[in-house]
Amino acid sequence: MRRVDVVVIGAGQAALAVGYYLRRTGLTYVLLDASWSPGGAWPRTWSSLRLFSPAEASSLPGWLMPPAADGYPTRDEAIDYLTRYEHRYQLPVRRPVHVDAVRRSARAIELDSDAGAFAARAVVSATGTAAAPHVPAFPGRESFAGRQIHSVDYRGPGPFAGRRVL
Repeated sequence: MRRVDVVVIGAGQAALAVGYYLRRTGLTYVLLDASWSPGGAWPRTWSSLRLFSPAEASSLPGWLMPPAADGYPTRDEAIDYLTRYEHRYQLPVRRPVHVDAVRRSARAIELDSDAGAFAARAVVSATGTAAAPHVPAFPGRESFAGRQIHSVDYRGPGPFAGRRVL
């Protein structure tokens, strides 16, 4: 069992910000990310997605996001920034690692993962919402014959061309 002071589950924006501050403490820590590559949920979004705020308002602690040509960074610019942020601060990200269970024992918080077991004094869950999207129940949903998708599954407008969309 690998022992550290803090385990952060995830390596997206929130987890990287936590990692930035943890590296300043002297505590031992690791970020466990289920993805194969950096960028949090961004690599799974549609290619035309842009941030809804300008780069200067979307920066992580310690390093400003480079300005975008039209002020609103693209998906690929966001992925590049997060990738370079992770490397810039040499954050100890292990990937791909899927955490299967978290439980409290008498002496630590224990985590089971496909990369082995971890024991920590603290755990930060920074998994985001893309891994387990919530599709709310509403009357008639099961009888609707049209296509229903969650925004996490949207890849672009092509499949919806010429259709009525809500």
